[in-house]
Amino acid sequence: MLTLLSLNCPQCSAPLPRAARWRTVNCTYCGATIVRGAETVERATFRMAWQRSNSAPAEGRELVWRGARYGLLAPLGTGDSAELWLARRCGALPERATLKLALDEQAARDRLLAEAAALEALQRLATPGAAYFTRRLPQPLGTGVAEGLAGGTRTALLLRHPAGFWGSLAEVRLLNPQGIDPRHGVWLWRRMLEVLAFVHDNGWVHGALAPEHALVHPRDHGVLLIGWAGARQPPARERSAAMARDLMQSAWTIRALLAGHAADAPGPGARTPAPMAALLRQCSEDAAACAQFGARGLEQALSTAAREAFGPPQFIPFHPAPQGA
Repeated sequence: MLTLLSLNCPQCSAPLPRAARWRTVNCTYCGATIVRGAETVERATFRMAWQRSNSAPAEGRELVWRGARYGLLAPLGTGDSAELWLARRCGALPERATLKLALDEQAARDRLLAEAAALEALQRLATPGAAYFTRRLPQPLGTGVAEGLAGGTRTALLLRHPAGFWGSLAEVRLLNPQGIDPRHGVWLWRRMLEVLAFVHDNGWVHGALAPEHALVHPRDHGVLLIGWAGARQPPARERSAAMARDLMQSAWTIRALLAGHAADAPGPGARTPAPMAALLRQCSEDAAACAQFGARGLEQALSTAAREAFGPPQFIPFHPAPQGA
């Protein structure tokens, strides 16, 4: 006898994405956060608990997004099309989130919605490695209209806030004017290439890699690529060139970190060993070489250059802000 398994939201009964089998997801219909578990919960009990969790008072400035109240904790920055805030859902079960509020222009709203669509498409991938790599991409909770702000309503994109991430590589560069240790450049670049390999294998490109679009997790040696508003699936005739641009931009990002503030057009860094410096120059200046390598080939070439320069891999603690900075 064939047994069929249906994944449904306990709040509204809408179908859930396949990823709900292995990780936390958000219902695309009602916005409820669903955590996979073996315990069965009756819908009525769930609804009562969900309503209680949204009834607790908030502290400080707050807004309403898709029926839930969020307190704004701290500004995280302002880009060309959106303000970025650290927010917390109000209630008995608070959850931190990254809130992107579109600036009051149609182009800014369109860009925010495009980013949301790209991230949702990436999260729906079910190819080999998806269970691992989709958790290493920004996880959207959804888009909607944020109410209660000065000036009326704003289009908003809510993202699950990544715990443990210190800041962007642009901030790391600012605090390290002499450049970072090249050994840290190796793992930072490798983490970027691992994610790009998965994204490229699925026909996507990022399109705007820069130090500002990479968050670093010092303790776990992790990198989270953000800023996916320009992400796309280029047609086959453009795909190789578009992927090569991603790889060139990743190389320029690492060059900037290694050079510090040495020059407006950063070199590979005075302390960078010759094998790694040569690879950085080649990949930041030669699109054809990047196209030939591909993300996986470039990662292998980086591993070879790093072993030649530094010997077997070893974990070295990373402190993005030097003492006294």
